[in-house]
Amino acid sequence: MNDNEVYPVRATRTFPGVPQECGAARAWAKTIVQAFPEISDAVELVTSELFANAVRHTASGIPGGEVEVAVTMTGDRPECIRLEVTDQGRRPDRPWSVPHARMPSEDSQGGRGLFIASALSREWGRFPVTGSGAHHLPGQAHDRPGSMITWAEFPVHQIERDLELAGAS
Repeated sequence: MNDNEVYPVRATRTFPGVPQECGAARAWAKTIVQAFPEISDAVELVTSELFANAVRHTASGIPGGEVEVAVTMTGDRPECIRLEVTDQGRRPDRPWSVPHARMPSEDSQGGRGLFIASALSREWGRFPVTGSGAHHLPGQAHDRPGSMITWAEFPVHQIERDLELAGAS
């Protein structure tokens, strides 16, 4: 092992897939990124939107369902923090559809989650849980066909943090 190698630090928590747990997921994610105040509010809001989407549109929202939330950063001074919300795949009672960011009409009661994620993050996307790799351990709640990871990345403004750490205003 090389002393100069940088490894990711990943915090993960699984929540019951019910709307009442959205606040707990949001608060947990904000606590994880509290050292980065420039992105903490954005991470909190996007966590809320992605969690709500998982509960509303996937099998995570059926009785006994779960949603996994993860926050990953690499290095002592990360340039980017990645939020991931893993669902439990397509609901059997809903048709399959491709999620996309869109601006709904002003009187619409929903449909803003991915638009908000797109607006507040540097980048966002979705990919299937493949059953292998760093994002999956057999036996996890999302260990079922169709599970998806929706992610968003938030840049950390390193120059501002360096000045703050050095005591400059």
